[in-house]
Amino acid sequence: MIECALCRKMFDPKSIEAQGACQGCSLIGTGCGRVRCPYCGYENQRPLKDARERFKKLWRGFGHAAPHGDQ
Repeated sequence: MIECALCRKMFDPKSIEAQGACQGCSLIGTGCGRVRCPYCGYENQRPLKDARERFKKLWRGFGHAAPHGDQ
């Protein structure tokens, strides 16, 4: 759960309502690191842990080993 920086309501960044706001975006495959609040529509930064995991998955997808220290 994260708190929206604009409306201060709590929401799950993995919920369908939060994810569904960006379905038409051209960055949906790579992701921009933001998640839209289902209450007010403000685009919040994803929690750092989620962003780090997405980066590692993307990095490995390019045929690279895990970044140093994340083995």
